[in-house]
Amino acid sequence: KTEPSSMGGDSYYILRCENVFSLTNGDKITVSFWAKGSVANMRLQPWVQESGGNQWMNFGDAYVTTGWVKYQFTTTITTPTSGNYKLKFRGYNTGTVYIDNVQIGPVDYEDVPQSGIYDVTLSQSGKTWPLNVFRNSCPTYQLGYQNMESKDQHPLELFSGRTINWTKFSFSGSITVRVKVNDTQKVPVSGQTVRILPSRHGVTSTTSGNIVTFTITEPGLYSVEIGTEYYKNGLIIFADPEETDIPSKTNPSFLVLDNATASSVSSIPTSYTGVYFTRGVHNTGSFNIPSHIKSVYFEDGSWVYGSLLMSGNSGVRIYGRGVLSSAKMNYREAHCVEAINGSNNITLEGLVVADPKYFAVRLIGTHNTVSYTKVIGGWVYNCDGIAAFEGSTVSKCFIWANDDAIKVYRDSVVFSDIVVWQLNNGGIIQMSWGGAVGGSTAKGVRISRLDVLRAEWDVARFNVGLLNCVGNRYQEAGRYALQENWVIEDVVTQRPIPLIFNITPDTYTHNHINGLTLKNWNVKMTMGTSFVNEIKGEDPNQFLSGFVFDNVVFNNDLLTNINYISSGDMDNGGWVGVPKNTDQVVTLGSTYGTNGYGLRSVVTNMGGSTDYVIKANQLFQLDNNETVTVSFWAKATASGKRLVPFIQETVNSQYQNMGDYNLTTAWKWYSFTAPVSTITSNNYQIKFRGYSTAWIYLDKVQVGPPDWRTLLKIELQYLNTPTFLPNTPPSQRLPVNSLDLMSGQDSQIKLHNSGGLLFVNGINEIEKYQVYDMAGRQMISGSGKRINISRLNRGIHILHIAGQRIRFFKE
Repeated sequence: KTEPSSMGGDSYYILRCENVFSLTNGDKITVSFWAKGSVANMRLQPWVQESGGNQWMNFGDAYVTTGWVKYQFTTTITTPTSGNYKLKFRGYNTGTVYIDNVQIGPVDYEDVPQSGIYDVTLSQSGKTWPLNVFRNSCPTYQLGYQNMESKDQHPLELFSGRTINWTKFSFSGSITVRVKVNDTQKVPVSGQTVRILPSRHGVTSTTSGNIVTFTITEPGLYSVEIGTEYYKNGLIIFADPEETDIPSKTNPSFLVLDNATASSVSSIPTSYTGVYFTRGVHNTGSFNIPSHIKSVYFEDGSWVYGSLLMSGNSGVRIYGRGVLSSAKMNYREAHCVEAINGSNNITLEGLVVADPKYFAVRLIGTHNTVSYTKVIGGWVYNCDGIAAFEGSTVSKCFIWANDDAIKVYRDSVVFSDIVVWQLNNGGIIQMSWGGAVGGSTAKGVRISRLDVLRAEWDVARFNVGLLNCVGNRYQEAGRYALQENWVIEDVVTQRPIPLIFNITPDTYTHNHINGLTLKNWNVKMTMGTSFVNEIKGEDPNQFLSGFVFDNVVFNNDLLTNINYISSGDMDNGGWVGVPKNTDQVVTLGSTYGTNGYGLRSVVTNMGGSTDYVIKANQLFQLDNNETVTVSFWAKATASGKRLVPFIQETVNSQYQNMGDYNLTTAWKWYSFTAPVSTITSNNYQIKFRGYSTAWIYLDKVQVGPPDWRTLLKIELQYLNTPTFLPNTPPSQRLPVNSLDLMSGQDSQIKLHNSGGLLFVNGINEIEKYQVYDMAGRQMISGSGKRINISRLNRGIHILHIAGQRIRFFKE
C-alpha cells in the first residue's frame, strides 16, 4: 500500500524491490500483479532497471480501478544481460494504491486451474517453499460441447460437483510435506482420520487444526485421504525422483519452444532431432511428431495443451517433469499419447498426463518403456489408462481411469508399482477384449505391486472388476485370444471395492486362459450387493486351466483347499452312520476335531459285512465331467485302517470313489481330484466307506471346488479346479523352491529343480513316477530320482511317486 499525497513537482514516484535478479537479453518475460486504487483510472507502470548501467525498460501501463484486477504484461528483454536487475513501479497520481502478488519471469501455469482447496508446501534442509496445486473439476454435462455425447451424461452427473486436486515435485532424500486445507466445508479436517496411501509405504501423518504434515523418504504416488468424504475433493501428490538427464537449451539439435502453438510444431526443420517445451503454457493441439524428431522434452514448469501422436516413428523418447493436458481438446478427438503403425521402442517418462478425453497412453507398437507417468483427471467413458504392447514395461505409474486402467493384450508385458483410482467404468486389469483378427496371445505377463485406492463401479456390468476379461464382446469375426502363464502378485485394495473377479469372455469367439497365478493378494470386497464374482470360460470343450491362488487373502480370509464344507467345523450336514449289520456309532464332539468340533465313528463289530458307511445328509450339485476335489483330515486309533471317500447320487445310487487311504494315528490331510464320471444332478452326498472295526476321526471335509466359491459368492463355468497355496498349514509346507506336499502325509521325499531337471531325494532308484499338469493330463512318466522337466510349460505340475502327490512349480 502506498499513499502519495503530493508528487513533489515530479510527474511520478517509484516503488522498488531491493531483490536483485538476472535477465538475459532476448528473453521473453512476463510481469503480473494484482492492483486497485482509491479512485478509478490511476496510472501504474511496472518496469525493470539494471542497477549498474541504469538501463531500464517499461513493461506497460495499468490504469487501475477501485476493485482488485490482475494485470499482466509480456515483452522481450532488449536491455543488456545482467545479474543486477530490480523491479520497480511508477505512479502518476496522488492517492492510495494497493499492489499484491507481483511476479516476474515466466509466470507459471497462467490460466491453468489452481486448487483453492489445498495449499502444499515442502520443507527440506532448512528451506521451505510452496507448490502449485492444480484442480481438475468434473465438467457440467452439455450435449455437443467439445463433442460431448449422450453417453457422457451419466458419469458427469454421477460425479457432479467433484474435483481431483494434485501437485508434483522432484526430490531425493527425506522431505516433509505440509498440506493446508483452505476449504474445510468441502474437506472437513477436525476430528477426521487421515490416511496417506498406499499403505505399503508406511507413511503416517500428524494433524494440527487444518494442517496435515507427513514425511516421505522415497519417490512415489501418494493419496492424502482426510475423513470418509475426501474422494469428492481428493488430493494426490506425485513425488518424482530428481532429473538426471536435462538437455541444454543451447543444444542445436533441439528446437526450443516458448508458448508454442499448433503452427510452432506444424513444420519442424529436419535439422532438429528434438523438441524442448520450456517452462510456461503451450497450446499445440494434436502434435504429430515427425519421423526426424526422436526426443520431446517437457521442462519442469511446462504445461502443454494438446496430444502427441507417433505414426511409423520408432525410438521416440518423451520425458521431463512437465504436464501434457487434453483439457482444450474435444472428447474422443485424440488419445493423449499414441504410437501406431510400427512405432516401437517408445519411452515415456516423468510426465503428468492430465485431463484425458480418450485413452491416456496407447502404445500399440512393441518394446516400450513407461515410467513415473501420472494419469489424472478424465471423467467420461473411454478414458482408459495405459496400454503398451508386446515386450513393454510399465512401472511406477499412477492411473486415474474411467475405463480399463491396465490393458494387457500381448506377450511379455510387465507392469510394476502401479497405483489406480478407478471410476465407474472399466476393469482395473483388463485381460482381453477378444484379441486381434486372426488371433493374438498374451503370454508371460507379470503384474507386480498393484495398489487400488478406490473403485467406484455403480452398476454390475460385463466390463468392471479388479480382474476383468471381456473377450470378443462386439462379436467381430475372426478375433480370438489366448492368455497364458500370467503372474499377478502383491495386489492390495486399500478399502473394499465392489468386485474382484469378472472373467467372463464372450462366447462368440474363443478366449482361453491357461496358467494364471495370483500371488500375495490382500483384497477386500463389499459383500451383499448386486456384484457377483465370476470366472467363466466360454468353451465347454476347453476349460480355463492352471488357476493358482498362492497366499490370496479375501476379506481377511486365506483362500485354501482345506476350508469347510459350508461354514463350520463338522457342525453341519447331518452326519450319520449307515450300519451294515454293525454296532456303528457316529458322534459329533468338541474334542474330536483337529482344533475343536469333529466327527468320531466307532465300529466294534463288522457284523459279517465287509464295509460300513458314514454319510452327510447335506446335498450338493455336481455336473458330469466337472473336475471336483474331495479333501478331509482323518486319523484312527490304530494304523492301517482303510477309509474310502466317495460321492453318490441319491436318486439312482450311482457313485464314484474319490481316493483310497490307510490311516495313521496322527491327523493327516488327504485330498483327491478327479472329473465326475457319473450323471449331472443336484442330489449328491459325500460318504465314507470303512473296511474294519476301528475308531476313526474325521474333520474339515470339503467337496467340490473349495469353499472359495462360498466365500467369494462366485459363479464358475468351464474352470478346472483351481490350486491353492499354501493348501496345508505353514508348518507342513516344504520351504524350498515353491514345492508343496499335497497329500499331507509324513514324507522323507524332498524335491529340488535345477537346469531343467527335477531331483527327487528320499526314494529308491527304481520308483516309478508320473507327472500331470493342472488339467489332469499325464505329461511325463518313468522311473528313478532324476526327472527331465525341460519340456514342461511354465507353471504348476503334480508329481505322483511312491504313493505321494507333490506339487512343484516349473519356471
